[in-house]
Amino acid sequence: MSSASPLRLPTDVLPSGRADFRTMAVRPVRFVGFWTAVVAPLAYLALLASPLDGRSRLLLLTGVFFANVFGLIVGRGYRADA
Repeated sequence: MSSASPLRLPTDVLPSGRADFRTMAVRPVRFVGFWTAVVAPLAYLALLASPLDGRSRLLLLTGVFFANVFGLIVGRGYRADA
């Protein structure tokens, strides 16, 4: 039985010993997307309870909405392969 170290390279390492660039680039992006999708709904509550005027609130809500959609799309596959 082997113990998994959190500092090990991904299992899909090329024969030359270098990690696959796509794998190394996609994982952090999915991580950020996933956690954006998790945390963004909390911002809705804070914005709705804040005393901002109509235009500022609308702009912020629109930005949070698009960040939430971005997070849902990009973070969809996060930890699905683990």
